[in-house]
Amino acid sequence: METKNLTTVRVAKNQATFRETNEKIEAAAHNMEIFGPVPFVCECAEPECTELIRLTIDEYENVRQHPRRFFVRPGHGAPAIAMGAAVVAEERPGYTLVDKIGVAGEIAEQRHDQRLT
Repeated sequence: METKNLTTVRVAKNQATFRETNEKIEAAAHNMEIFGPVPFVCECAEPECTELIRLTIDEYENVRQHPRRFFVRPGHGAPAIAMGAAVVAEERPGYTLVDKIGVAGEIAEQRHDQRLT
């Protein structure tokens, strides 16, 4: 995956936008009472990414407990990691958990906090 002209701030904003989309997917899954894995959008830094990651609602909510944590397809965290905006938190079957650090982490936390108020 090649990421062109992304800054740390842009990386954080892109991933936060994917997070907002996934929160809508989670709400719809609750409303439809879906109990199996739900297709969520990869939360990588690439704005054109349309890869899906299937998570149960419990798995999704566990990730959301950490404002700086995002789930990405294997290999999709590499651009953010290479630019010092993220670190791998955990590898799981079918996806990777990455934690935003530095400025990207601060932006992720701010956007998370804004949604809570």
